[in-house]
Amino acid sequence: MVGCAIPVTMLWAVLLSTLLVGSPRNSARAADGVPAPHVSPSHWIGEVINYRVAFGIIPAGAARLSVLDTTTLDGRVAVHAISTARSAKAFDIVYKVRDSIETWFAADSVYSLRFHKRISEGRFRDDQEVVYDPSLGLAKLWSRGKEKPVQNVDSRVVDVLAAGYKARTVALAVGDTLLFKTHDVDKVYDLLVYVRARESVETPAGKFDCFKVEPVLRSGGLFQKEKSARVFIWVTADQRRIPVQMQSKVSFGSVTAVMDAYTPPTEHQP
Repeated sequence: MVGCAIPVTMLWAVLLSTLLVGSPRNSARAADGVPAPHVSPSHWIGEVINYRVAFGIIPAGAARLSVLDTTTLDGRVAVHAISTARSAKAFDIVYKVRDSIETWFAADSVYSLRFHKRISEGRFRDDQEVVYDPSLGLAKLWSRGKEKPVQNVDSRVVDVLAAGYKARTVALAVGDTLLFKTHDVDKVYDLLVYVRARESVETPAGKFDCFKVEPVLRSGGLFQKEKSARVFIWVTADQRRIPVQMQSKVSFGSVTAVMDAYTPPTEHQP
């Protein structure tokens, strides 16, 4: 049931594969090295994406991606976004999930400033927090309230949730391979995003022209024991790059998150 939370919280990029499957057909384009278009602090504010999550054909829960507001962290304007996932009542008896992941990323070019992950899955509980210092290239870590050793990271590294918003600023074309440096609490991964196809996707919220992308972690990740696991994400082919559907395929089945409601950013609302 853990898969119910994964496709949304890790996004898009997201992001949950375990190993690099073969070699890229094209040289990876370093997304961190591609200047992102200017993102105004209010660009995504107010956007809410709701998902229905299913295990196979069985309804398993719900998830939500929300961009809440902006704040100032160490003199930088930061966008605050949160991803939540919860199992359905019928699943709570077997495996109760109540997860939330928050990110605060720089509004001008999307790099991480703060990250907070709270996980409640079955009997497992976790609480991880990271504060980034871009000027020094450092990440200060806390695990369940206990301070951990400081890490050296790239000054513009993105956490696993901010990576999704970063990806939404990059131009896509079928056949592309993008490279992101992604930080997940205490590890840095090379995240490769393959643009596999362009497809039409029908959801309860409507029909969309989409790019089908596959995120792959070069050196392992959340599905370390699931070497055959694959994740696919369908994002709209327009400038909004909305993730409308996500699917993870593992040995015990598949978990799918499909958008069933969309609230546009405040600046685009009537």
